[in-house]
Amino acid sequence: MLISKKWVSEFVKLPPALLDKELASRITLSTVEVESVKDQAFALKHIVVGIIKSVSTHPNADKLQVCQVDIGDTPPARGGARGGGSRIVQIVCGGTNVAVGMKVAVALPGAWVRWHGEGELVEIKKTKLRGEDSEGMICSSQEIGLSQVEGDHEIRNLGDVDAKVGTPLAMALGLDDVIFDIEHKSLTNRPDLMGHYGMAREVAALTKSKLAKYEPKKITTGKGMNLNVKVEDAQACPRYMAVAMERVIVGESPDWMKHRLEACGVRSINNVVDVTNYVMLELGQPMHAFDADILGGEIVVRAAHAKEKITALDEKTYVLDSSMLLITDGKKPMAIAGVMGGEGSGVSEKTTKIVFESANFNPVSVRKTSMKLALRSESSARFEKSLDPNLCELALRRAVELMRKLSPGANVASKVIDVYPHPPKPSHVSLSVDLVNQRLGTEIPAKNMEEILTRLGFAVKAAPRLPPSLKLRGAGKPGATGGRVVQVTIPSWRATKDVSIAEDVIEEIARVWGYEKIESTLPSFSIVPSAQDPLRLLVRDIRNTLSVGLGCTEVYRYAFVAPDMLRTLGFALEDHLKLANPLAEDRPYLCQSLVPNMFDTVAINHRSFPVVSVFEIARVFMGNRKGDEDGQGGTLPAQPYHLGIAYSAQGDASPIVELRQQVETTLLSAGFDVSFHEMEKPGMWMHPSRATEILVNGKKYGMLAEVRSDVAQTLGIDRRVAIAEMNVTMLAALERASTIFTPIPLYPDAKRDIAFTVGERTTAFALESAIRKASTLLVEYVLFDVYRGKGVEEGRKSMAVHMAFRSLEKTLEAHEVEEEMGKIRLVLEEEFGATIRS
Repeated sequence: MLISKKWVSEFVKLPPALLDKELASRITLSTVEVESVKDQAFALKHIVVGIIKSVSTHPNADKLQVCQVDIGDTPPARGGARGGGSRIVQIVCGGTNVAVGMKVAVALPGAWVRWHGEGELVEIKKTKLRGEDSEGMICSSQEIGLSQVEGDHEIRNLGDVDAKVGTPLAMALGLDDVIFDIEHKSLTNRPDLMGHYGMAREVAALTKSKLAKYEPKKITTGKGMNLNVKVEDAQACPRYMAVAMERVIVGESPDWMKHRLEACGVRSINNVVDVTNYVMLELGQPMHAFDADILGGEIVVRAAHAKEKITALDEKTYVLDSSMLLITDGKKPMAIAGVMGGEGSGVSEKTTKIVFESANFNPVSVRKTSMKLALRSESSARFEKSLDPNLCELALRRAVELMRKLSPGANVASKVIDVYPHPPKPSHVSLSVDLVNQRLGTEIPAKNMEEILTRLGFAVKAAPRLPPSLKLRGAGKPGATGGRVVQVTIPSWRATKDVSIAEDVIEEIARVWGYEKIESTLPSFSIVPSAQDPLRLLVRDIRNTLSVGLGCTEVYRYAFVAPDMLRTLGFALEDHLKLANPLAEDRPYLCQSLVPNMFDTVAINHRSFPVVSVFEIARVFMGNRKGDEDGQGGTLPAQPYHLGIAYSAQGDASPIVELRQQVETTLLSAGFDVSFHEMEKPGMWMHPSRATEILVNGKKYGMLAEVRSDVAQTLGIDRRVAIAEMNVTMLAALERASTIFTPIPLYPDAKRDIAFTVGERTTAFALESAIRKASTLLVEYVLFDVYRGKGVEEGRKSMAVHMAFRSLEKTLEAHEVEEEMGKIRLVLEEEFGATIRS
């Protein structure tokens, strides 16, 4: 959309120091996007009005003439006084129509023109042509780019232009305007800016300038024509105004109007049509003019009939449907409401009586009609954005005022028709000063807010209270207030689906105050990190240690188990929850332990891998114990998280040793003080002498055992297996020790190995515990061999252990290490009846 600065300046006096680019930037930052700023006078710079004082033949060229031209004194700047005075310059000219006394366009040095209207622009300079000085150029319209505006002449005769010599040509021709090109999409929610007065109102608010009132003369009721209007669909046409005029002389519009329309991209048609377009560009309200003799005195606004046809002003015939609104004479369609007039009722040069229409149409109806017919117009582009119904009267008054000016004999020939059954009520919004500043993060004073809103046309008055939906966060706390509360009345031109809630008003304050004044600041309140779930953290640490640190494979199994598996392992079926509708008929029970899952996993994988080292972290379902899911004693079964680990390798090596190291490493890494104690009553599936309890802080939290060989074979496993299980939920409730880093040892280890025989029922856990207590310098203990067979008595076994000793204070000497070994031998012999082999 093109906006004329001169037109806007008729309604608002802009600050003299405000540059055009600064104004464009301010509008872009606060309101709508200005795509470009075009100075019409720039192309005509250094071109003035001159008058030829004498003409003589060039002494050295038959087709050239030497002219003495008066160009007046120094040309005034835009907006200054017209030229005057006298200054004669000599110009060599090739024009054949130059004559003494002729008023012409003179391009002075520094101007840019096209020779004969062709080629690239050329700068005018002082020069000699065939030996004669020439200080400029007398121009034709083509040479200065005015052929399409002013008509084609060899040398442009400005005799009809009311301007003194020396006046800049742009000023003389009314082409000294500045045009702002507004990006149309940025106007979507601002139909009030679709006219120059609306833009002037916005500029006045942004620049704190005074806005002139828009008050066209009121229309005096006339006589001579009986005009009747009937609106059948008030929802599609909320307001319809019309008035008739007679003694209208249709003709060409004056230059000032043509220049203004053309500057805004609208072609001049005739004075009547130009008036309607002029009002639309000035006020934003589309209008239409009918030939009253064709229309008659009857206007009916109705829905179109199915397949009804109309030939529009673009000379195309359109087939309508019942969703489209028409302006008719009671029988025939005269115009497509809000989109385009009909060809048959248009104004022609023979027209003497006209009817001006100024109406408000439903935006959705206009939009749908325009889209269905693929017919876009300046009118539809405005109506579909929701126009203010109050514009209808102002537009009609302005059109009549202009028509009388352009056709002085014209007068009103009817009463003013105004069909307006449901005028909208004023809209109000309540808000507080504190609410505005809280939303914007600013400290704008109340008086500045009120000033901004008043400049924009909003009415502000005190309000009793703030609506509950707009209460401040923290209101009601000590020291919290809502500040001064005001009621803002939204002006009619902003109440058309634009401003309707408090946040809309706050946005108005923000954009006029200046978005650039709102500083970006980090939150000033303290940020408290949310509490972390200790169970989730522990599960993460366990998973990381087992999978990354120890190379175990994590598995995910269903929580269902078969009754045969439970019986084989010695679990009581009545302790397990049985599903009424299980996914698999052969697995109707929910797991109370992860041990069955570990057996299943080893059974499936042991023939495919030499080593099976797996773990699972999952919920189990305690059928004999209720949970506490609501903190007050739950109704669902307890569902704690358990950790299950299984280890199995080919060969005769005991898997329990490796598994114990995995359990110990996992719990120590998690920050727990772990120890092991021989299990008094091993489960049915456990080896009676290779089952132990896992203790943390001296309390049982799990178990570790090797599987009985007969149980393993029953389940299809043909090698040794060890399984561990711990209650992770219970562990998560414990306080975990922080990781303590110790320096690298300053002194070396002293390493020793020892082999001995003990009774078959002696456990490795009991041996390790006793040996560690016997020596305070022992830092490493590894059971690396267990042997039964030749050379070892029946009922006994041979065990080999690797040990390392270290002192924090010095390097141990051989006799000191031997003293520690003596203590260990003594314990082995006295407590376990061991026979030392080496």
